[in-house]
Amino acid sequence: MLYILTALKCEASALGTIPGKVIVTGAGKRALDRIMEIELTPDDYVLNVGICAGVNRGRGYLVNQVISQETGRRFYPDILFESGADERSLTTSPDIVTKVGEDMLFDMESSLICDSVLKVIPPSNLAIYKVVSDSGDKFPSANEVTSMIREHINEISRIAELLVPCSAKKSYQFLPESIPEEMHLTQYMRNELHDIEHYCVVAGREKELLGLLDNMREKGRLPATDKKAGREVLDEIYSYLR
Repeated sequence: MLYILTALKCEASALGTIPGKVIVTGAGKRALDRIMEIELTPDDYVLNVGICAGVNRGRGYLVNQVISQETGRRFYPDILFESGADERSLTTSPDIVTKVGEDMLFDMESSLICDSVLKVIPPSNLAIYKVVSDSGDKFPSANEVTSMIREHINEISRIAELLVPCSAKKSYQFLPESIPEEMHLTQYMRNELHDIEHYCVVAGREKELLGLLDNMREKGRLPATDKKAGREVLDEIYSYLR
């Protein structure tokens, strides 16, 4: 199932033509309660669409990094498809931003959405698309917001189409089913490993990953003794593949 999350009703009203379930979460921390009601599964997909503060009013961006201003945490939707959309980092602020600088985007819920949904779905099942509505000094009307989102509907539709098939292809899974148990992975870490599989298939590096795991077994790193050791192994895999 594709869930399309928006903070505002005026954003959602422009998305009726996109296949998927549109859910209005509310802005800021109110979004968390609504997301909890969805009961996501690891096979679901989430597309977060909405407005944000920035310099270039009316421009749309596919978000490749989300930073929580409140906690400092960073989240990375794993964009495995080529959409042609401009990509940009976005910061989530707990307060309304009244001034923005060049190349800066701000909203009030993206990091909260990432923190919640990425506990269930892998980063490759998440996409975030934001349209700049203001620079922090003059918030647009509901009708203006709807019009702004509607102007980008073709690009948003394309991202939705690319997002779901990309993660749904079973050929992206090549590791033995025993690997998560061998590494003592939590569900969150299993999602990370699943995302690594996707990357390796796209980049043609399946044999490298399998060889790395064999090497870890020879050195006694696998099977991992506990979740902490599994985390260390997963981090080493990340470091190797970069």
